Parts: sequence; structure tokens; C-alpha cells
Amino acid sequence: MSDDRVEYGPVEWAVVTRYLVPAGLFVRLEESGEEAFMDFTAVHIHPLCRNPEYWPDVGERIRVCRLLVSGLNEIRVARWESKLEGLVDGFPTREDPSVPPGLGPIERAVVVEQRDEDLLVRLVESGHVCTLPAIFLSPRRAECAKENWPGVGERVRVRRLGVWPGGEVRVSCTMLTDRPILGPPPSFYASRTNRASKSTVAYTRALPEAVVGRVRAVGDAVSARDWDRAEELTSGNRLDWEEVDDFMTTYGWPPFTPLPEGFEKDMYAAPLQGGGNWIDCLLWTEWERPSDVEISLKITPAPDNPDRLDASLVRMRAIGFRHPRRHDQRPRPQGPGWAVSP
Repeated sequence: MSDDRVEYGPVEWAVVTRYLVPAGLFVRLEESGEEAFMDFTAVHIHPLCRNPEYWPDVGERIRVCRLLVSGLNEIRVARWESKLEGLVDGFPTREDPSVPPGLGPIERAVVVEQRDEDLLVRLVESGHVCTLPAIFLSPRRAECAKENWPGVGERVRVRRLGVWPGGEVRVSCTMLTDRPILGPPPSFYASRTNRASKSTVAYTRALPEAVVGRVRAVGDAVSARDWDRAEELTSGNRLDWEEVDDFMTTYGWPPFTPLPEGFEKDMYAAPLQGGGNWIDCLLWTEWERPSDVEISLKITPAPDNPDRLDASLVRMRAIGFRHPRRHDQRPRPQGPGWAVSP
């Protein structure tokens, strides 16, 4: 279904109730209690993240929006993050379409425990213990039955999917463990320029000085870890300052520095429905200039005074340009901790 021909309803909360692999999943809309279906293509904009490995868990609470299409005899919903965030034409920076954040190389693992619905495996090289959901043992459903599970001590071939909320590292035997991942060479996405279209660059360069100034002020306050000042400059943030500090420490190479003159060349913006902008901006450190740490801000006119700007910190990402192995290991940016809806 083409995104251009679809209108969307308001954002609402839903709870995942069951899977219909590989077609999609069902959710219960919290406000109305109605059941809705989410086609697998509506789970995520990234093609690989549409695979069941990256679907939200049964019982997980998620944000969705209805697809307003005439002629459907069921309620359809989508979870495309750009629509949930109210962007007009999508995020300003492109995601690497070949590899989702968190997806690791092919590795060997040893089964250490069988549980009710999953197995614990130990990666041979690192010794890390990971969770292998039973449904990801094989693409053949019969081979996922418990009587066909590999026994304790047996070896399996897996890829790490990433770190789930709560710290659980998940792996899969079905996520491209039989072939390499095709896509552009690493050097293509090592260039910031290739992450944004020419129209996005032109739009960003035409931003009002007041918007650029607010980005600079917030970026400088965050870089200095001046949380009181950052609190004054923002509202409605989706991360608390301890989480921001943890993220900077994990993925940056301190000390962080104020944003330099010309920092705008590492900043990209996209318009929001109803006015305002979504802005992705890299922070800077003495060593990296700029760093891999990116903050995303929503900067909008204040409801009571259009001449005043409101800013909120809505997302942090680690891009992985400078240090590819330090990119953000969370495969689902909507998950708790880094981009939670208020």
C-alpha cells in the first residue's frame, strides 16, 4: 500500500495481542478496545526490521496510528515512526537500508538452557549469554516445536539482533545466517552527506536564525552537562538528564565541546505537520569533531505566542561514522529509554 495515497488518524496507544507470521500482528486499541491489524510492512520503515525478530513483543504497549482507507472491512494501523512523530515527508536523515542498528555478524553459540518459550545460548567467542526465542530457531514452524529444539551443549549459528529494553541480548538463527547482507559499501554511509537528500540540505540551510540559535543553545548545554540550563531551554523531553548523560558516556569520546561555527553542516531538518521542525544535530568532542552522538529536537512555535519557540529533546542516536562498532545497539528506537512517548 503506497504511503502517498493513505491518510492517517491521530496517534493512539495499543497493546500487541498476537502474531500472524509472516503477515503481521494484531493489537488492541486501548481507548476503544477494538482489535486492529498491523501489516508487516507497517511495523517499521527499515525492510529488515519488518521481520518478526523486530516485531514488538506480545503484551508490549506501543504507539500506532490508523490507516484511513475506504473499503477496508477491518481496522488497520501502522507504526512508522515518522508518522507517529508528525513529520510531513519523513525524517531528515536517511537510515542505512542494509543493516539495522544492533544486527551483528554470524556467530557460533552453545545452548546452555531450555526455558518455556526460548533458549539461553552462550556466544563462543565472547562468552556472552543471550536469549534465543524459539520461534527464531527455524523458518519452518515444525522445527520450532519444543521436541525439536537443540539440546543443551549443542551448537547453533546465530546473529545478534541487539539489546532489548531491560538489557536482554537477543539472537536469531533465521536472520540472514545463511548469507551476507547485501547493500551499499560501508564507505557510502560513512559520509554524512549521503544520509540526507539535496532538498533536505536546502531546507536546513534556509532555517531561521532563531531556530539555529536554539539548537546551538541546547547542544551547548547538553555538551557541558549543564542540566539546569538544558532544562530551561527545553520542555516535554522524552529522556531525563541521567539517560542523556549515560548515552553520551556510552557512545561519545569525551570531553564534549560547544558547537563550533559552521556546526550547521552536520545538522539536518524536516518540517512537522502543524508547523515547526524536527532537527537532527551531531554533538562535538575534542577528539572526534563531530562525534557519533546525535540529538534530535522538535522545535515548534509556542501555542500562546508564535514568536516564541518551544524545544523538546525527543531522541538520541549513535550514528557510527567515526567508530562503526560503537553504533547504537538498540534495534528498536521506539523502545523504552531513548525515544519513549510522553
